[in-house]
Amino acid sequence: MAERKHRRVVQQPDHRANRTILVRTLILLAVFGVAVFIPLFVRLWQIQIRDYDRFQELAVEQQTGDSVVAAQRGVIYDRNGEVLAMSATVYNIQLSPKEILACQEAYADDVKNGKEPDYPEPTDEFIASNLAQILGLEEEDILKRLEKTYSMYEIIAQRVDEDTRNEVLAFTTENHITGIFTPPTTMRIYPKGSLAAQVIGWVNPNTENTGAYGIEAQYESVLAGETGRIVTAKNADGTQMLYQYENYYDGMDGCDLELTLDSKIQSFCENILAKGIEQFEVQDGGFCIAMDPNTGEILAWANSPTFDANDPWAVSDPVLLQYLADIESGEYTKEEAYQKALAEGATTEEARDTAISAAESEVLYKQWANRSISSTYEPGSTFKSIVLAAALEEGVVSESSTFYCSGVAQVDGWSGPPIQCSDRDGHGTQTLAKAVANSCNPAFIAIGQALGAEKFYNYLEDFGFLEKTGIDVLGESNINPVSAGLIWDRDKFTNVDLAVASFGQRFQVTPLQLITAAAAVINGGHLMQPYVVSQVTDTDGNVVQHTEPTEVRQVISEQTSERCRTILEGVVNGGTGHNAAVEGYRIGGKTGSSQTLYGSDYTIVSFLGFAPADDPQVIILLAYNSPKPAAPGANTTAGGWYISGGNMAAPMAGELLEDILGYLGVEKTYTASADVLVPNLVGLDLASATASLEKNGLSLRTVGDGAAVTGQIPAAGASIPGGSQVVLYMGEEVPTDQVTVPSVVGLTAAQAEEKLAAQGLYMRATGASDYSSGVVAYEQSVAAGTSVDRGTTVEVRFSDSSASGEGL
Repeated sequence: MAERKHRRVVQQPDHRANRTILVRTLILLAVFGVAVFIPLFVRLWQIQIRDYDRFQELAVEQQTGDSVVAAQRGVIYDRNGEVLAMSATVYNIQLSPKEILACQEAYADDVKNGKEPDYPEPTDEFIASNLAQILGLEEEDILKRLEKTYSMYEIIAQRVDEDTRNEVLAFTTENHITGIFTPPTTMRIYPKGSLAAQVIGWVNPNTENTGAYGIEAQYESVLAGETGRIVTAKNADGTQMLYQYENYYDGMDGCDLELTLDSKIQSFCENILAKGIEQFEVQDGGFCIAMDPNTGEILAWANSPTFDANDPWAVSDPVLLQYLADIESGEYTKEEAYQKALAEGATTEEARDTAISAAESEVLYKQWANRSISSTYEPGSTFKSIVLAAALEEGVVSESSTFYCSGVAQVDGWSGPPIQCSDRDGHGTQTLAKAVANSCNPAFIAIGQALGAEKFYNYLEDFGFLEKTGIDVLGESNINPVSAGLIWDRDKFTNVDLAVASFGQRFQVTPLQLITAAAAVINGGHLMQPYVVSQVTDTDGNVVQHTEPTEVRQVISEQTSERCRTILEGVVNGGTGHNAAVEGYRIGGKTGSSQTLYGSDYTIVSFLGFAPADDPQVIILLAYNSPKPAAPGANTTAGGWYISGGNMAAPMAGELLEDILGYLGVEKTYTASADVLVPNLVGLDLASATASLEKNGLSLRTVGDGAAVTGQIPAAGASIPGGSQVVLYMGEEVPTDQVTVPSVVGLTAAQAEEKLAAQGLYMRATGASDYSSGVVAYEQSVAAGTSVDRGTTVEVRFSDSSASGEGL
């Protein structure tokens, strides 16, 4: 058989299949590669594009340190350069637990390496204990901060003074502790405490030292300045590397403000307000504004209750404190807040806490509020000065006009009881000047009727009662007084409305509106825009803003204004405002009492006054809200004061005007009873001494029979009322023993003078235009029982104690 041959078969590679596999593999790798990198690309897109700004900010924050350089807030001055608000450098106490931990670890390393430090171990407990003692903090609170070892910024105390800061620095230095810092900051200080607090306002440290109320808030952008910055490089541990990078951006200090307020006049106003509130048992505070009537500058602006601008959250007013105490004791509650809390599911105890919290907030806002710009009231008879000006300007009345008052007035369209006058028996027939002096309601109803509703309403507008005054202080409402129901709509102003409006009732204005309008009555007829900020100066002393007096409009003529001044002066010289009279000064004004705002036992007693009457330099509006009646419905207080503007506000206003005019340098006009200086009579014979005394309007009494005067009481240079008696010692020694001042409160002028003279004392009578039997002393300058030298002059203030009606 033939041999079979074996063949070796060699398989040829399938190149096509290999290519297919390769292509598939590459496609799969591409797909998986893309699938894997898509999230990465998305994340890169998010970081580099979408969130670029955020990560850029984080990078900058991580790589740089950014410290704020606080701008110095501007100073607020009064018109004489007295500082009312200023910023002082204080310090925050800041911990860096991360750095403190490093300090502790370094101490431990030294101990481990045999280098025993010669100072205590800086444990958390050691640091917390010492800082708590220095700063008056709880040790546990500091320990909790120190536990945050990842943190580099933990403020444990704010706005400490330099002495406290130095104690902290001494502690850290002596004990070689790092990680405790005392960065400087600023704190607003009000050197005069509560003086003009509602006008100046205050800065809230909890809102980055921004103005919260008053001028501080109104002029925030001007006072605050611009904050600066220091930007430095820092490493991964957060340690600043000043040698690598540092950039400083200058801050710009705030501008200074000069106000129209005068600190001295402001203190006069606040003191007289506080005095009257205590004396008349006033239940709801009051207000007092003093203005330059010729320019609109506010010289003083006092409110009660008030607060210390250095601690605006503290309540010090006794009435407000009693209100809070009554609510907390459960005597009564803030009912609306209480019921609302109950309706929302609160327990009785929770609702009570809510009511207390609501009362506390109410009290704070009440003491912060500048009520004479933010609150309205019925002006009462003070508004009669406006009606007088309008009627004289329109020529519907004149000084020769007469009015009959029977004690009541009937008004067409009114079906109720007749409108009563303050004098229930009536004033009879009276001239215009006498009707104003008597504050006669029936006479003013007649004057209003003669003026007519249309013209009367025109003057409401012209004197500014239907618009804002435009003063540069926060708080003036934008509410339309007509739509708010404060003043009648012109189309609905009835004859009855005209009657009651003529004597200042049944409509409401702000005290600022009233004094601004009254200033136009007596300054020549110019309605001036009131203002408080006189000028703004930058840090270099350059004036960047200056306020010029702005006339809104001419309301009445100069001639009418002059006639008004004369008639209103008569209110003080024998009229309802006679308790405001001050010997030597010409004062004009108008009393007011409004009983209708909150009920029959809530009366606002007020006095609108100006001086000197022939050339007014100052106009004031003083009011006390709700003197407490001795019993419900009573006309007098427990202290015997008849509740009216004439008996309460007028004597206080007279005292205030005397202080202001004396401070302004307005000299008193000499009268027979004005004070005179006692000449030096020692060494003269009796005839010469007598002639010298008579020349000065003084009389004499002699003791002894010597040829020459060897002594005198009072001593040479003493100021005593004209007509007083000087005691001359002829060859006798002058007694050197002191005498005791007697009490003359409640006595007539004659009785008081006699009682003082019996002790060798002199009396200076003030506070009334006449000293008839109905006028009695209510205050004396030297307290009874005080020992003084013979010849001392005691000032005694008098007031008409006779009952006066509500129209006063």
